[in-house]
Amino acid sequence: MDRKELLTKFYVYKEFDELKSILVNSKNAREQDILARIYLEEKNYSEAASIYQKIGMLYEYGRCILLCGNTEETKHIWNSLSEDNPAVYWGRSLLEFIDLYVMHIPTFFQIRAFLEVDLDALLNAKLITYCENIVNGAHLLAQNNPESYKFIGRVFVNNKYFELAELFLKKAKDVCYVDPEVHFLLAKCYLNQKDVKRAKESLKTSMAKGYGYFPAKKLLKEITTATNL
Repeated sequence: MDRKELLTKFYVYKEFDELKSILVNSKNAREQDILARIYLEEKNYSEAASIYQKIGMLYEYGRCILLCGNTEETKHIWNSLSEDNPAVYWGRSLLEFIDLYVMHIPTFFQIRAFLEVDLDALLNAKLITYCENIVNGAHLLAQNNPESYKFIGRVFVNNKYFELAELFLKKAKDVCYVDPEVHFLLAKCYLNQKDVKRAKESLKTSMAKGYGYFPAKKLLKEITTATNL
């Protein structure tokens, strides 16, 4: 199977069972990486960790161990790696947020690249205390990247924690009122509260700030059609 077909089956069609049967005996590191990602999708973090350790992808190995809930072993793994890799610096900082002892705030681009992905993964791993500790440090993350509030809010919206999402999105709105996505995400929170009026107002603001921001326009049309029935 060539790489294009492999990635299509993984990302587009999500044919995980078929791919596992094909890749389980593969000696190719790239194919083993895809197999590990399948296990991550299935929340089989220990199996993914075993593969990453075997193929020498030690940052990813440490991340899987973190998703298993073992911060001390994750520290040991990540502390053995060079800081030349931005992901390693991010990971070490993330552990400081989890431990509520922050000494190193990640850079603008590290926050942009990793915060949302890792917060979502930790939520899906049911590591709620870790998530609480991270978002309690949102004001520190926002020092280097003001979009941090929006990233956190978007994760909470996507995971249907709408009340928490609203708290962070309102902070995001205070920081960057002109961001159309913030108003769009807030509209979803208001819809969860069945407050259609506020949702429509937020969507109209989103469209005004985003020059007809299409997701807001689409959702407003759907709401209008549904409420006029």
